[in-house]
Amino acid sequence: MATTQMAWYYNENNCVACRACEAGCKQEFNLPVGLRRRRVIIREEGKYPQVKVRYISLSCNHCAEPACLKACPVGAYTKEQEFGIVLHDQGKCIGCKRCIAACPYGAPQFNEATKKVDKCDFCYHRLREGLPPACVRTCLGYALWHGRMEDIEAGKIPPEIYRRPPQKTLPGFADPELTKPSIRFSAMK
Repeated sequence: MATTQMAWYYNENNCVACRACEAGCKQEFNLPVGLRRRRVIIREEGKYPQVKVRYISLSCNHCAEPACLKACPVGAYTKEQEFGIVLHDQGKCIGCKRCIAACPYGAPQFNEATKKVDKCDFCYHRLREGLPPACVRTCLGYALWHGRMEDIEAGKIPPEIYRRPPQKTLPGFADPELTKPSIRFSAMK
């Protein structure tokens, strides 16, 4: 069991789909074209004239019960103990893509250049230095934040980000009981 479970908090009301979170992540890890550890999904809902557009920033949710870890036949995934994040060891990865099929959130991505899987590591190198993940650092609208799961669930979130009590899911998000993802949301009004 992890000593701390780091988690994401995403306020959908603050996101303008600028994709700065995507760009910050790509720059931090020098990711090739097509590979996105964090991505902004745009969803249209409703019927004319009551149509709304939702922007959802997603990455690996560093689940309490990660499906990727269970699906990997070579033990390339581990649940790190200090922060509770899910790490992927590309040195062990054989590129079988079982983790991609198992993850209900689409977090693991196949890197065509290396023929191995790649995924968000919660900017583990930055966390160890006490710094925020690159995606949080670059979010212009204060839509994305990170912290300890217990703090997020208690509403201990900076006021520029926090709008209403955190909830476990959004429309279209996979059932949180599947893997117990470490993300909470403030849904669109």
